[in-house]
Amino acid sequence: MKKLSTFIIIVLTALFFVNICFAANIASRQIPTAPDFTLKDLNGNDVTLSSFKGKKVLLSFGATWCPYCVKEVPELNAFYGKHKDMDVKIINIDIQESIAKVKSFVQKQGIKYTVVIDPDGKVSGQYNVYGIPAIFLIDENGIIKYSGSTPEGGFEALLK
Repeated sequence: MKKLSTFIIIVLTALFFVNICFAANIASRQIPTAPDFTLKDLNGNDVTLSSFKGKKVLLSFGATWCPYCVKEVPELNAFYGKHKDMDVKIINIDIQESIAKVKSFVQKQGIKYTVVIDPDGKVSGQYNVYGIPAIFLIDENGIIKYSGSTPEGGFEALLK
């Protein structure tokens, strides 16, 4: 019985210290800062995320072959139309497709917002994008405020 009591005390003590370490780890985590990048738009111009500091940036990772990405284009166009004169920038990051294919898609879909190409998938890797569409809302200070799929309630819900 004494051995069992000693064992229980040791286990509870170990769990107590693990809990303290876990809590300290959570408390020490930093707010996720959006990784900076420079990618080419469809005209070959550089687009750098940090150049939009002071504005909110909505990043949408996708590809022309993705039906869910195609489905969100009208919603992104409407969001762009409503916010283009405000401090919200939309950047669609197409992952590993040719400029010609993406240009054709942009023209066909009537996309009005900025589209850039991530030719080697490096930027999508920095953002841990494993499924598309992947949406990130970055605030005026470069902090990621939302990451996930297309938000329930639409893109307007992200600004609330």
